[in-house]
Amino acid sequence: MSTALATTVVPTERDVHRCVRGTVGAVVEVAPWLRRLTVRVPDMQGYDVLGPDEYVGLVMPRPGAALPDLSSVRGPNPRPVLGALPEAVRPDVRWYTVRGWRPATAELDLEIVLHPAGEVAEGPGATWLRGVRAGDPVAVQTGSASFVPDSGARVRLVAGDETAYPAIAGILEATQGRGQALHVLLEVGRTGVLPDLPTPGTGSLTVVVRGDRRTGEALLEAVRAADLSDLDDAWVAGEQELAASVRRHLVTERGVARTSVYFCAYWILGRPRG
Repeated sequence: MSTALATTVVPTERDVHRCVRGTVGAVVEVAPWLRRLTVRVPDMQGYDVLGPDEYVGLVMPRPGAALPDLSSVRGPNPRPVLGALPEAVRPDVRWYTVRGWRPATAELDLEIVLHPAGEVAEGPGATWLRGVRAGDPVAVQTGSASFVPDSGARVRLVAGDETAYPAIAGILEATQGRGQALHVLLEVGRTGVLPDLPTPGTGSLTVVVRGDRRTGEALLEAVRAADLSDLDDAWVAGEQELAASVRRHLVTERGVARTSVYFCAYWILGRPRG
């Protein structure tokens, strides 16, 4: 995409993508709504995390089916290869945030927000994650990242709902001591379901409780009320309308350049979450 035509922040792209087999090493309940999955992927030697909001795809076998041959996957999207497979053996793929990568042991940590069963419509990703155990097979598709800690920005907004919590936690860690004013706004359904985030050294942390309101309404209200003078850029992720409405506010009402606002729909209200 050329800079002249760009309408949002363009994600960092890696030169070579891979889709490799792995094995679940551990599953840990970090908090009531947060699960950490450790995956051992020996064939990912040379892999490097591009940013604190790095994501990868989990290619999850169908119940009772083995993982098919994935050697023909090329590029960042395995869906064309998966879509050509018979439905009975076709794996599902969902994208999750990387929270740790240990090259020495080829172990990848992913943190995933899961609501209580029955509270929201669930897709195959959540169903697989609820039943996954150490030793289960899985494949990992390399992804990308969008947040650049050393972008030169001085005042930054980071906002999202609970599904963006793992990426927001990584962003907070990556920007510590960099002299940036980081304003973080996180919307949650209720308190006590995710670990507390650290307050930025410079900037602010605001957690807003959604309650019975539509996802995104409380966050947009908080963003509108926030003191965000001299804002240089923004990172917004979560439910589709949440991300779009916050971006629209920043661009049309605060005058932030479109190319300085990254926004990503992690999920869509009314549809099963991955």
